[in-house]
Amino acid sequence: MRMFLALALLAAPFAAHAQEGDPGNDKIHDIPIGNPAIAAATARARAELPGFFARVAAPGPGETYFLIKYDLVPEEAREYIWAQVVSHADGVTMARLVNNPRDPRFRRGQEVRVPDAAVTDWSYVRDKKTVIGAYTTRALLATMTPRDAENTRAAHGW
Repeated sequence: MRMFLALALLAAPFAAHAQEGDPGNDKIHDIPIGNPAIAAATARARAELPGFFARVAAPGPGETYFLIKYDLVPEEAREYIWAQVVSHADGVTMARLVNNPRDPRFRRGQEVRVPDAAVTDWSYVRDKKTVIGAYTTRALLATMTPRDAENTRAAHGW
């Protein structure tokens, strides 16, 4: 039996806001555990996490919609999901889920507490059009159909 990661792709502001009225609109990709591109993307995101949280504390002009990605239920089947940062202090982020979780114990909009050590990716939006970060989403482009990859690039301003 192969183990898979469920990775939610959402990171663009207009995609997230459009979802608010359409709970079935999440794109989820299952990929084998140990995917080297995802591992490299996660390592990069974690290395840059202090800079990300510095931006959360003092956003630059036009920087909004700060998200983190983490494993929703690490003790069970892996489900990596995006959550919008509400606050960050003392190595812990309070955030709200922006994806529809597969796990029925959770729901989009639910507030969660995420330790920095659990964060696997981050993103924010610059000038309402370009997603910065989202390294795991970028890594997944190679696994998508050409049409899905094109749509993802366009939605993220890449």
